[in-house]
Amino acid sequence: MHASTKESTSPKQFFLQIITKICLLSIATLPLTHTVMAQEITITTTLSTIDNILINPDIGITEHHSFNIKNDPWWNKPTHPETSVVYFRWYWEELEPQKGQYNFKLVDDTINQAAALGKTTVIRFMTMAGVDEVYYSNSPNAGKKILGIPCWLKQKIDPNTIGETCADDNSYTVDYKNPVFKKNLKRFLTAMGERYNNNPNILRLDVGLVGTWGEWNLASHKGYERPTLGNHGYTDADLLPFPKMMKEAFPNKTLLMYLGSNDENILSHSTQRNYGWRADCIGDWELGWNHMEHGYPATFEHAQGLGNNHNSYPDPKFLQRWKKAPVDFEICYTVDEWAAKKDIYTVEKVKQTFDTALDMHTSLLNLKSGNIPEIYQPLLDDFLKKVGYRFELNTVEVTSNFKAGSPFLISSSWKNTGVAPSYNNYPVVWRLRDRNNNVIDYFETNNDIRHWLPADNKEDISPQYTQKNSFTLPENITDDHYFLDVALVKPNTQQAAIELGVEGVRQDKWHHVKSIYLMNKS
Repeated sequence: MHASTKESTSPKQFFLQIITKICLLSIATLPLTHTVMAQEITITTTLSTIDNILINPDIGITEHHSFNIKNDPWWNKPTHPETSVVYFRWYWEELEPQKGQYNFKLVDDTINQAAALGKTTVIRFMTMAGVDEVYYSNSPNAGKKILGIPCWLKQKIDPNTIGETCADDNSYTVDYKNPVFKKNLKRFLTAMGERYNNNPNILRLDVGLVGTWGEWNLASHKGYERPTLGNHGYTDADLLPFPKMMKEAFPNKTLLMYLGSNDENILSHSTQRNYGWRADCIGDWELGWNHMEHGYPATFEHAQGLGNNHNSYPDPKFLQRWKKAPVDFEICYTVDEWAAKKDIYTVEKVKQTFDTALDMHTSLLNLKSGNIPEIYQPLLDDFLKKVGYRFELNTVEVTSNFKAGSPFLISSSWKNTGVAPSYNNYPVVWRLRDRNNNVIDYFETNNDIRHWLPADNKEDISPQYTQKNSFTLPENITDDHYFLDVALVKPNTQQAAIELGVEGVRQDKWHHVKSIYLMNKS
């Protein structure tokens, strides 16, 4: 017979050939072995989600004039949630006691103390307090009535202030039309902006320049029966300069416009220009007129141009602006005070409060740094698992021949199962660790997670975002097992910033994804 002639194969030999081919095929699809692979293959990993409360940057519950109220050794509220953001607001007179002399130390110390705890700061500058309100005991002005504006300015614009001192009386109602007031306020904001506009530890600022407590109304000074600015003679032309001067002073910072009322149009004018918005008194279910059933619905309608009052600057997309700029809330009263009125603040009503915040796609909720009564704790825990963003890495596909210097392709699928995007970018970075936990390489993606939106409605399924990245394995690989990790990092670093809603988190907040076997070129 010639060499090319086919020989007959016995059934036993045929069976052995089939088994051998099956074994070889199985080995070829297992990248975790020491087998040399000439062709690229793909490994797919599916990660398991977790139901934990995650403490992540820029979202959740914010401290209110405290830094770590849950664990403060002198004044603690042990049931208050862990936080990543602190909230402070100051009156103008505290920050510019003499014209041109600024108390930067007060702001600096606050920001730095928060940063030392890994927290960012939200700030509000205010110009007027409620009548007869005094500074608290921890202030250098303790016991003194709050003027709001500096005394030196009050002497210029209040005809009843005579002499070089201001009486201990804060009944004066600021005239927000006064050109001298506006000129000096703009100068003050310019000084603040020059110092803090590029400070990375300031998360955002409220536009709280107008009205009692910076809430864009004249409550206390004009009573509480419709104390709105529009009802007391203020026009759009009078009020529009205030958000504008904040933007000019802080062009690089996120600004939040106050919700206001349906008697003004400044909110919708601002949201069309990429300001976020915030509202106080969420959770107000008091008998008669209240914010939840009356104030909020009327203002939301007005902002969209749907209310009974004319709006010169309607924003039909007002309820969709959360996709680009944040929404923050602050509760009315304290949660302890809610619990003292259980006939009004039932479990069902408090759940409705938290659901409203989620439906509005909020990122931060201010609970006034108070305790959380046990009756409401499960509601808050559920809220904390949804507020702001919550990123889940679902599947990871790695394609390579797993040799040193070869292409290394990663396709990853992500979801945001929270209710808001991240308004700051924390890029995805991958890394390889060896068996001794030494990092042998980082793979940067330069992606932008700000585009990872959640579902429009909290009950809906979140959209999936697939990211495909191509890298090259390092040359210094030896035949061994390595670990593939992933993190959402602080920009321009390899420092993991965000804990994902999946298993595998390590002590440094990086998430372990897969163990893979890599080989050198030989």
